[in-house]
Amino acid sequence: MTMPEPPDDAARAPARGPGDPWIVLLVDDEPDVHEITRLVLADTTFSGRAIELHSAHSASEARAFLEQHRDTALMLLDVVMETDDAGLRLVHHVREEMGNADLQIVLRTGQPGMAPEREVIAAYDINGYFLKTELVAQKLRSIVISSLRTYSYIRTLRPAGDAPAAAAESAGQRRLAVEDAFEAALGSDALRLLAQPQVHLASGAVAAIELIPNWRRGDAMLGPAQLAEAIHDPELRQRFDAWLFTQGCAWAKAWRSLGLPAFRISLPILTDDDWDHRLLASMRQALAAAAVPEGAIDVEVPGTLLLVERPQASDLVASMKAIGLSVTVVDFGLGLVSLPRLRRLLPDRVKIHHSFVRRVTQDRERAAIARSIIALVHTLELSVIADGLASEQDLQFFKWEGCDIGQGDLLAAPMAVSDVSASLRHDATQAGRPGRLH
Repeated sequence: MTMPEPPDDAARAPARGPGDPWIVLLVDDEPDVHEITRLVLADTTFSGRAIELHSAHSASEARAFLEQHRDTALMLLDVVMETDDAGLRLVHHVREEMGNADLQIVLRTGQPGMAPEREVIAAYDINGYFLKTELVAQKLRSIVISSLRTYSYIRTLRPAGDAPAAAAESAGQRRLAVEDAFEAALGSDALRLLAQPQVHLASGAVAAIELIPNWRRGDAMLGPAQLAEAIHDPELRQRFDAWLFTQGCAWAKAWRSLGLPAFRISLPILTDDDWDHRLLASMRQALAAAAVPEGAIDVEVPGTLLLVERPQASDLVASMKAIGLSVTVVDFGLGLVSLPRLRRLLPDRVKIHHSFVRRVTQDRERAAIARSIIALVHTLELSVIADGLASEQDLQFFKWEGCDIGQGDLLAAPMAVSDVSASLRHDATQAGRPGRLH
């Protein structure tokens, strides 16, 4: 089984000759899928050329491989791997970051509910979408040959000399164009906020409202994860964070003036490593202008702050808490979990990544990880949020395990931020208790 090597610009694989095998990359976290696919395609050829099948077991492995093998013809891609949208984010990376429009991308999913065909085909530049249960041996071979034929045709239309350097230049230009468009969208209708409640699992009371930025670009809607991937410029990230923070403070003031029950406003900022004192100053200024009480605004920081030793990360969290903010570490569980680092960072709470929350009752390993995270975080006397609750079974699991707060469509779907007050008042009337969602 061939595994991808780490990317190295100086050691990229040489360009393929006319008689060399076609490079096909299979990206899937299920080992059996690799073995079966290898057996099915073992003797398959197209245009007199064999197929050289490579394996990647995660989106990050696939990125490394594709950087090194720019003439990969076809990628057979799973959607749900290290995260529920890992495959879709890889598609975005290939098309937008790498500028690779030639690679044929065929999605193969065993969980169509996580990536509905109609939505994925409309929003992502892919060349095919199939359920794994549909792909019997003959159909898989047909898809592969059809994709290689398309790739071959595209390459014949490519002008001579239009190679990886041009693709890299195109990717850089495309990234700048995305950032220019995002900068123009700041403060416009193209960038809007949705609101999703976080609910105390024991009582059903609203603990917080997360403001979720969404940027419509063409036919695609980019949420926080996609924005973090698309926007690299530190200055632009901080301008967005300042805008989001100002919005959060304004809504906190407005909802408080309506007499709604007290709850936090949670904000998923983009800035992590490239923290600037100016952003902290703008946060302090916005807090003072809105006169919001201490702890009313929560800042979500990425779990990557825990992956390596970063003294500045602890200083950052301490500085935010010093001006009256609360801090939540999000995407918890995706990387290495270090108790000493978490103790030094000492946020107010952590949010378990949704890949360890959804279908937790159907996967023993997932349940064990979720149970361990809750115990670890409670050892430090911090609160735990389960993100992505979508079924009654999963909700009962996290209640039973003593998780503090839940978030997900089962409890409350994202809504227009302007509808929050009416929704909370309606639920309070229905339940007979203020600020509850049922």
